[in-house]
Amino acid sequence: MKMMSYCVLASICLLSSATAQTVTQLTGCLTKENNLKMDCSFTPAAGSSPPPNCTFKTDGKVVASTDVKAVQDSTFKNRATVTIVNQVCHLNLTGLADDKPKNYSCTIMQTGSGTMSTSVDKKLLPTCSAWSVLQQRGAALLLALLTFPLFSELL
Repeated sequence: MKMMSYCVLASICLLSSATAQTVTQLTGCLTKENNLKMDCSFTPAAGSSPPPNCTFKTDGKVVASTDVKAVQDSTFKNRATVTIVNQVCHLNLTGLADDKPKNYSCTIMQTGSGTMSTSVDKKLLPTCSAWSVLQQRGAALLLALLTFPLFSELL
């Protein structure tokens, strides 16, 4: 009987982890304006309901969140924005301080929650490359480049 209860418990844990969302990567870089840009890649839970929410925190304070219930700390008001695009949560924080390194965590909440943390030291952050910008803005850039030739064919 005891063995059966362990099997049931293990099955529930495995099933919940197989259907729950997971954070797969958390990276950060410094923009040319000396702002922090972080990308939190995740695998969403099976199914599309409810939509995922993303929250970035540091020192227990909410930096920014897509969850309307999360209260953004006043320190980050009008300085931090967060968006979710194609299974990546993007944080942009202006005015990154030069002081000591801080831990930033990304939490994805959907049917459960997945979290990943990383230490951010402004002096050690890589500079955001043009390639990363092109990857994010690639569809818009491609559309802009193709629009003119298409319209010129119609005229």
